[in-house]
Amino acid sequence: MKKTLSIVAAAAFALLGTQAVVAQDKTRAEVKQEAAAANKAGDTATGQKPVGEASPKEAAKHSDTTRAERKSKAAQANKAGDIATGTAPSEQATKEQTSTKSNTTRAERKSKTAAANKAGEIPTGTADIAPKNK
Repeated sequence: MKKTLSIVAAAAFALLGTQAVVAQDKTRAEVKQEAAAANKAGDTATGQKPVGEASPKEAAKHSDTTRAERKSKAAQANKAGDIATGTAPSEQATKEQTSTKSNTTRAERKSKTAAANKAGEIPTGTADIAPKNK
């Protein structure tokens, strides 16, 4: 039984192995000859594009102005105030709304706290602040 199974497996392997060789139409030498003939005839693209057909990446690389000209234009626009700096207005508004800084001085806050404490408005101890767990 083992012998029969191994013979069948070897036959299947040999059959599949020969199909891979049969599936190849041309040898490497034939393909190289065809490629050389096509290159000689000019039938293959060499990577150079016709004039006027530049890719967007290539078009972006080349500028009509020099770096010095761009820098001077940017400096003039910045001096005139045309270039926005800092945060956007919406971000600025949210920063002002969530600001933790106080508009009063430390001395004012201290005197208000002392007056509230003297009047008994500030609870003392944890019994007034945190609820008791029952």
